[in-house]
Amino acid sequence: MNRLGLRARLALALIAIALVAIGVATVLGDVGLKPRLERSAHSRLERSASHFAEVASVVYAEAGNWPRARPTLRHLAALDDLHAEVQVGQRTVVVTDPLRGVRAEAPLMVGSQRVGRVIISPASGALYTPEEQQLRRSLDRLHLISGALAIAAALVIATLLAQTLTRPLRRLRDTAERMERGELDARVDSTGSAEFVALGRALNRLAETLEHEEEIRKANAADLAHELRTPVNALLTRIEAAQDGVLPETNNLEAMHSEALRLTRLLDDLARLADAERPGMLLEKRPVDLAEVAQTVASSFEPRFDGSGVALAVDTEPVLVAGDQGRLEQIVTNLVANAQRYTDSGEVRLTVRREGPVAVLEVADTGVGIAADDLRHIFTRFWRGDRSRSRATGGAGIGLSIVRELVRAHDGRVDVDSTLGQGSRFRVTLPALTPAAQPHAAAPR
Repeated sequence: MNRLGLRARLALALIAIALVAIGVATVLGDVGLKPRLERSAHSRLERSASHFAEVASVVYAEAGNWPRARPTLRHLAALDDLHAEVQVGQRTVVVTDPLRGVRAEAPLMVGSQRVGRVIISPASGALYTPEEQQLRRSLDRLHLISGALAIAAALVIATLLAQTLTRPLRRLRDTAERMERGELDARVDSTGSAEFVALGRALNRLAETLEHEEEIRKANAADLAHELRTPVNALLTRIEAAQDGVLPETNNLEAMHSEALRLTRLLDDLARLADAERPGMLLEKRPVDLAEVAQTVASSFEPRFDGSGVALAVDTEPVLVAGDQGRLEQIVTNLVANAQRYTDSGEVRLTVRREGPVAVLEVADTGVGIAADDLRHIFTRFWRGDRSRSRATGGAGIGLSIVRELVRAHDGRVDVDSTLGQGSRFRVTLPALTPAAQPHAAAPR
């Protein structure tokens, strides 16, 4: 059955429905019609018996005795195609022909007195007359004809319906096959029923997503190659200069060491991103005070802010979350580092608070901000709004991607609001533990 096409399945389904309908109609017709025909035939036979009894009474009255009435009764029975017996008391006084098959009887009245009975049977011995039997056969033929017509109609309807249904399906399949071959710009012309329109739109959205992801993949590969090429080329250049004796050895080694460190940081960022994208294997969740995490990270950043012209403000309140403390510190560290990198003056504010069922971590700055068109790209790996500035500050465009993946791993979400030239605010929301669980969870470790 699974190997059959839609057209064949529809045809079989409609034919099956037609056969079931005809079968039910036939059964119901037999069940309902046959008893009615039998009752009608019995009533007809009983009326014939009553009529023959009345005729026998009249003939007897005219003949004066039963032997003289016998020829007349035989003739009348033959005219009605009947066999009859007339019984008076315990004696059978008239027999037109032997009784056969079904029978009916009626009382024999002479005047107002019942003197006996009349028993009749059809000459054929059958209950139904030839006309009634012909009616039964005609009904059976009509059932067969109806079944054949229903099957033919089912085939026609199935063919038309299958063509109507398969046409948009073929378009969807052709588009999906083009996407499979790499034609990610393929789109479906969404027409037809509401279900096919919705399916076509979903496939178009999938194609747009795949096309966007492909563009990101190509851009990521180009960015990664560029990021790796820069320190590698610098190292090669200085190694060649050292081999040629062009640069002093001490200064050259320091520069080579700096480029090696830069390459190491990039590789470390890539490793962290790879870990963040499979956090389910790495997280060890337990009750953690998000405020303590924020305070710890803020303390580690204090030396970096001293003398930089940028203040670090911390405002926290205790709130417990189920998380991996090391990964939570990594989230806060990346957000604070990103804020410091793009803030030349003013402050970076780190806030932790509880809002109903969630814990909220916010990192706000008074830095350069992010253009509205760039907001949807900031969590994309290797993406940077100002590449030359990012390279100068050491960013590779991976930190926020790591934040997004780690927040997802903690069943939370991260959002950003930013105004160009005024600063940015990153907001992380995580499920907070219930107050009843906090006293036990917050016990000193």
